[in-house]
Amino acid sequence: MAQEAFLRAFRGLSKWRGEAAFSTWLYALATNLYRSEIRRIPPQGMEPEEIPQETQPRSLEEAASRDDRDRVVRRAVQSLPAKYREAVILFYFHDMDISLAARSLGLPEGTVKARLSRGRDLLRRKLVTMLQSEEAGSTNAT
Repeated sequence: MAQEAFLRAFRGLSKWRGEAAFSTWLYALATNLYRSEIRRIPPQGMEPEEIPQETQPRSLEEAASRDDRDRVVRRAVQSLPAKYREAVILFYFHDMDISLAARSLGLPEGTVKARLSRGRDLLRRKLVTMLQSEEAGSTNAT
């Protein structure tokens, strides 16, 4: 997809108006390509238990705990509906502010704020459920 994004950018360079930074235009182009590809793939519902687990052993307990937390958060984010997932990923994982995320998604800032708020609410609920199920699983394993 990265190759396709750069090819489209090259072919559409004349369409760049210069109103925003080139990187913003390129990122929006790549984001739109990603969205198009995701829409082509039929959604597959997966239960958290069905998602493959990382099996690399860690020597430090703290590193393992951090990896477990990060894994749970990534799974929760990936399980969000696309419109909330995109806003959350741009804002939290790509460190974009509301304005830049809104431009990248081609949405008004208010819409991005609403999607972030709703996405955080959904994440909060999903994380509570996932963490409770993991705690129950680790309790049963001991």
